[in-house]
Amino acid sequence: MAFKYDIVRQWDQCVERGAKIRLLREHNLDPNTVRAWVRARDEGHFSQAMLKAAERSKARMNSQERAELGMLRKKVEQLEAKVAQAEAAQDILGKAFELLQGINKTSIDDPSSVPTALMSADEYLRWLGRNNMS
Repeated sequence: MAFKYDIVRQWDQCVERGAKIRLLREHNLDPNTVRAWVRARDEGHFSQAMLKAAERSKARMNSQERAELGMLRKKVEQLEAKVAQAEAAQDILGKAFELLQGINKTSIDDPSSVPTALMSADEYLRWLGRNNMS
C-alpha cells in the first residue's frame, strides 16, 4: 500500500515532458496500473488510515538498517569505554608527574632529605651543624 501511495504521489509531481514515462520505467510499471491507482485514490479508496500506514512504513527501518544501528551503538559503547580508560590513565599520569616533580624539588632544595646513614662523613658533620646537634 505504501508503494502505491508513493508512486501516485510521484505521478502527481511529474510535470515535465517524459517524466511519467521515466517513472514507469524506473519501477517497471504499466501505465494502466498507475492510472487505476490514481482513479482509486480520486474515488476515495485510499482511506486516511491507509495513507497513515503508508507514512508509518517509511519511518520503519529494515533489518539491515537495524543491524547497522546495533553495530554502531556497540561501537559507541566501546569507544566511550576507551575514552574513560584514557582519561583515567591521563589523570594517573598527571598525579605521578606532580609527585615526581615534588620529590625532585625537595631532594634538590633540601639536602637533609638524604638519610644520615647514606651521608659521607663531611655531609654528616654539616647536617649535625645545621640541626644544632654538634
